[in-house]
Amino acid sequence: MEPRTAPKRARSDSLEDSQVMKRLQSSTPRNGGRQSRPLQNRPSGDEFQPGAIVRVKVLNFVTYEKAEFFLGPNLNMVIGPNGTGKSSLVCAICLGLGYATSVLGRASAFGEFVKHGRDEAEIEVELQKRPDDAENYVVGLCIRREDDKRRFTINGQRANLKDVQQLMRTLSIQIDNLCQFLPQDKVAEFAGLSPVELLEKTLQAAAPPQMIDWQKDLKSHFKSQQEAQRSAEQSNEQLRNMEARQQILQADVEKLRERRQIQESIAKLEKLQVIVEYNTARREYAAVKKRAKEAELNLKRLQQSSAPSLQAVNRKQEYYSKIQAVVEARKRLLRTAETNADQAIGQVEAAEAKCQEVAAKIEAERTGFTTRKQEIGKIRSRINQLETQYKKRETREFDAADWNRRIVSVPSLSVACGKYLPPY
Repeated sequence: MEPRTAPKRARSDSLEDSQVMKRLQSSTPRNGGRQSRPLQNRPSGDEFQPGAIVRVKVLNFVTYEKAEFFLGPNLNMVIGPNGTGKSSLVCAICLGLGYATSVLGRASAFGEFVKHGRDEAEIEVELQKRPDDAENYVVGLCIRREDDKRRFTINGQRANLKDVQQLMRTLSIQIDNLCQFLPQDKVAEFAGLSPVELLEKTLQAAAPPQMIDWQKDLKSHFKSQQEAQRSAEQSNEQLRNMEARQQILQADVEKLRERRQIQESIAKLEKLQVIVEYNTARREYAAVKKRAKEAELNLKRLQQSSAPSLQAVNRKQEYYSKIQAVVEARKRLLRTAETNADQAIGQVEAAEAKCQEVAAKIEAERTGFTTRKQEIGKIRSRINQLETQYKKRETREFDAADWNRRIVSVPSLSVACGKYLPPY
């Protein structure tokens, strides 16, 4: 059984693919080529599609201790009772081609696929080469149970997971695509795909790259069309609102037109008024101009007579400028001194607060000491009272005969902690 592979995709424009394929083609297997043995009636390599599975070999994998499968170029079927390893072969193909366990929907740890009692499991999958390649690709995987680690090889050479994934992309193998590979545990998930998701999966599995690009362009154009339709609907709605508003404002427009006509009549009358005002202003201007000439002559005479006084004023202005600079410097010094004084006052206030806090603590200690002293006086008074009472108690000699008579005459005894107590 082999995963369904899509038609070959042209990737000549990818520098990364070409570098990886050149490195893989130049590598030589450690055991001298493919490790498959020649079989009679085995299909030739020309009958296989590029990327098709030619051979699968497993060692200590799940139920298999050692097995090798040679697949045909067409439909391959694995038939057998339950528990004979059909699903294990599918798991070996998926894991051997670098895909995660989540694709299978089974165990999450790779070490769980190692056969019970074994430390390592090995998988080897041989893929059909492309027409331009020198030989088939043999992807090897070694799984360690102890640390759950994987180690890949391509044509016998050590490789990492990215190299294997790049090789799968180059050969158009998409095991994580449900339209190309459908495990039995993923049937429900496949049935839950929407038509859009199913179309995308189908295009990824079978369509050439340009068709996928066309689909992206089509989705982009459809989105632009929807946005244009929404914009057109919004514009139409706005147009209808504006038309309704225009009908409401039609009456106001008529009033504005009448007002405009009245304003035009007023403007014509105002223009005639301007001519009268112009003539009046012209006469006033001529008189003011004449007075201005006389004022200029008077100003010149005054300037000539007051020239020495103006020089003294200029010198005082220069002196004022110098004094102003000194005053500004003194003001800056004063502001600095005020800032320092504020800081010193803040420190003094902090010290005073701390002194008040210490004084409060001392007062609290003093009050507590007085209270404890009073309590000690009370305790001493109580001790003196108890000592006086103790001294006053009569000390009587123990008379056994008298106590025996009392015991016989009393019907009940008070017993506490295993000792006889005298009656009250």
